[in-house]
Amino acid sequence: MTPRPQYGAAEVAIRRSAILESAIDQIGHRGVEAVRMKDIAEVAGVSVGTVQYYFGSRDELLVQAFSAHSSSVVSAIAALSHVPGTAGEKLQASLHAVPRIADLRRRSQVWIELVAGSGRNDYLRAPVDAVFTEWGAHFRELITGGIDDGSFRPQADVDLIVDSFIAAIDGFDLAVAAGRSAATPVRIAASLELIAGSLLGIDSSDTRGSSDGGDSVAKRRTRVV
Repeated sequence: MTPRPQYGAAEVAIRRSAILESAIDQIGHRGVEAVRMKDIAEVAGVSVGTVQYYFGSRDELLVQAFSAHSSSVVSAIAALSHVPGTAGEKLQASLHAVPRIADLRRRSQVWIELVAGSGRNDYLRAPVDAVFTEWGAHFRELITGGIDDGSFRPQADVDLIVDSFIAAIDGFDLAVAAGRSAATPVRIAASLELIAGSLLGIDSSDTRGSSDGGDSVAKRRTRVV
């Protein structure tokens, strides 16, 4: 038997990353339950044996791919809460970034596939739950910060407000995955800001630039695509 070639750490990282990205593409293209190791390997430009060597099983690969993908999206959006500005500006920047971080159509398709799949496959439940937890922690931090400094005057329990944000984002993901033409980044951001203003009692003067098509603070601070 020919021995498996030994690669350096950098080459291994590149190969693993290509396989994870291929898995995410296949989830969006085929649906989580139809994804095959063969398809993932072909798109990544490696052998099925290489995929198995790095990830063991198909289920483990899909979990790692989804976890890495979703964490990178949430982390990119959450990073905006650590930039200078008022609580209102930080929340506005975050809401505007939601439809702009990474490829929105691909993100939405993958998320819908995995949420649906988690109801039928036990191995997907924990990573899907982890994403909901990450989203909740992100918005809860922003909201409590604004309450503490007097920027926000919540009209309901904070947990209910957080749930409302997440439900709204999931609803837009459905619209985007379905190809609804009205589900544009500008419209999504404006809708999320409207929801935030109503639930948090935010005066329009508390966030600057909201009349510029939903691209003010987010445009100045980030262009992650």
